[in-house]
Amino acid sequence: MVDKKIVLQQLAQIGATTSFWGQPELNELPNILIDGEEIQHILNGYYHGGFATLCATNMRLLLIDKKVFFLNLEDIRYDMIAEVDYGHQFMGATIHIRSFSKDLKFQSFKQKELRDFTNFIQKRVMELRGHQVENRQAPIPTSNRSGAIPLQVFETGSTSLTDLQAETLVPMDPAIWQKVNEARRQVNPYAQTPLMIRRRIGRFSNANNK
Repeated sequence: MVDKKIVLQQLAQIGATTSFWGQPELNELPNILIDGEEIQHILNGYYHGGFATLCATNMRLLLIDKKVFFLNLEDIRYDMIAEVDYGHQFMGATIHIRSFSKDLKFQSFKQKELRDFTNFIQKRVMELRGHQVENRQAPIPTSNRSGAIPLQVFETGSTSLTDLQAETLVPMDPAIWQKVNEARRQVNPYAQTPLMIRRRIGRFSNANNK
């Protein structure tokens, strides 16, 4: 929750105009926004539930529908958006936002504002996806692995390794190594049993072949 004065300052910075029809939604914004969240675009229009306000911040996308004894709030994170479509007609424009859990269509008579709104959403989605790809591709520094056992190389001439040497072959946490080490030390009872070979002897077989 933020102060209403901060919300009004943010609206003035982006040049947003307030109207009588969207006043209930604007009054609800201080109760929705969190500290550090900044309004980037805001627009009044219609969705399947009627009149509503669509607000894009630096963190998420908000759909606010405030009526008497009724409040519908939809929160869509940019990293959850799968597809954004835009189209305009002679008397308005439509944005279609598809996420993994929601499907939202929003219409407005302000074509240029809704087009800019769409471009901002697409830009934020691409920025977050590119950042996630870079994080997956970037190697994890060894110094960030807290408690990791360093990888060591031993001479290949030795036929067996001590527990300490085997423990340092795989860089894992000590707690995980203890579980693996216990499983490695378990004795397979079938491996300790002598191998027995049975051969069937016929009635007329030579006794030397037994």
